[in-house]
Amino acid sequence: MTLAKRVATLGPSTDALAPPDITRLLDSVNGVRINLAHASLEEVKSRLTTVRRYEKERGRPLAIIADLKGPSVRVGSVDPVEVRAGDRVVFKMGDKSDGSYIPISTRAFFQTAEPGDLILMLDGKLKLRVTEAGPDYVKAVSESDGIVTSGKAVVIEGKDFDLPQPAEEDVEILQRLSAVKEELDYISVSLAKSCKDVESVRSLLEELGYESLVAVKVESRGAVENLESLIQCSDYIVVGRGDLGLHYKLELLPAVQRRVVNTCLKHGKPVAVATQLLDSIQNSPVPTRAEVNDVYTTASMGVDSLWLTNETAVGKYPIDAVMWLSKILANVEYSFESRAEPRDVRDRFALGLVEMAEDLGANILVYSMTGTLARRIAKFRPRNVVYVGTPNIKVARRLAAIWALEPLHVPSESYEEGLEKLTTLKGTPPYVATFGIRGGSHTIKVKFS
Repeated sequence: MTLAKRVATLGPSTDALAPPDITRLLDSVNGVRINLAHASLEEVKSRLTTVRRYEKERGRPLAIIADLKGPSVRVGSVDPVEVRAGDRVVFKMGDKSDGSYIPISTRAFFQTAEPGDLILMLDGKLKLRVTEAGPDYVKAVSESDGIVTSGKAVVIEGKDFDLPQPAEEDVEILQRLSAVKEELDYISVSLAKSCKDVESVRSLLEELGYESLVAVKVESRGAVENLESLIQCSDYIVVGRGDLGLHYKLELLPAVQRRVVNTCLKHGKPVAVATQLLDSIQNSPVPTRAEVNDVYTTASMGVDSLWLTNETAVGKYPIDAVMWLSKILANVEYSFESRAEPRDVRDRFALGLVEMAEDLGANILVYSMTGTLARRIAKFRPRNVVYVGTPNIKVARRLAAIWALEPLHVPSESYEEGLEKLTTLKGTPPYVATFGIRGGSHTIKVKFS
């Protein structure tokens, strides 16, 4: 158990793991992410089956996060194009190319590009300076080397494209996944810049009958500028460092990350950090010292979860990646620059529980039908584990990705019965035990030995 939660992205590398190994991996995480931009319907269903089978066998709820592709500008169909520094490169409007130019089917790219702009591709490794721009073409000179292939994302440094949410591909995949929508605990919205974007996706989810919570990835300048409003219209915020690094100079990225995390903590909104946490583990079983320090420092800020992406999805050492993440998080000393302020009597009750438990050096046990009290407790960042019993497995799964909460599926007909069952399971003294607020009276049980 770690206070900051661990999320691993499932992909070809985890698909290849035999049952003992996939169990080891899932034992070491609190949730999994499935990138819908790189998974077929069959692959998604297979991964869902694997996780829920594990959950049933181990009696341990895991959150499943489905990550939408989002409206982005990408290269059309083209054979690999090798680009060298100094080469002149032409982008043209189109879905397909013979290789003499790079096809882009999104008109917003040509409407946005201007001479002097820096085009970034291949996660920023390939840089091209725009020399000329027209309504259906862009000419540029490459400043680095790279190989451009079909489907690669295209970004203009410092600029956001005006693209509608949700993307057509996202609408299609959500429609196709409707048969298994009950298994998806969070839907992660990519490239949202405003609450209008988020509400468009939320409306689609409601129309299709999804009950998933909505996580919003902050990965553009527009999202950072609208952070305060995005916090209000989301259920979870995710710092998407990969794309953020294409919109901000690398030396500015740590300050942007800190700003997003601290703002979320101030508002009591769950927050995650994703991408390139232990990137070298894709090809080595041991991370670099710089990566260990980065994960430690990021976690010490008080984030709810850290998400491994390529490390587990396509890397050579997915188990080593989650093991290293767990080892680092188990040794973190937390220092919060921001903590939420109580806004009402229910917040003050939750804060009182946290302070009492800290004074006593005790764990907190909560029985909750909806998870509301557990979330309130988590936003005040308790320093010990919070065991949460709930009769609703969906609630338990959602709570698995929240700071310090250790959810258990505990069926019960009443709060009192549920709390008794929970204390039987996890009531090692000292502990502070309670249940969700009902009416004007409440019960708190404290046991020292």
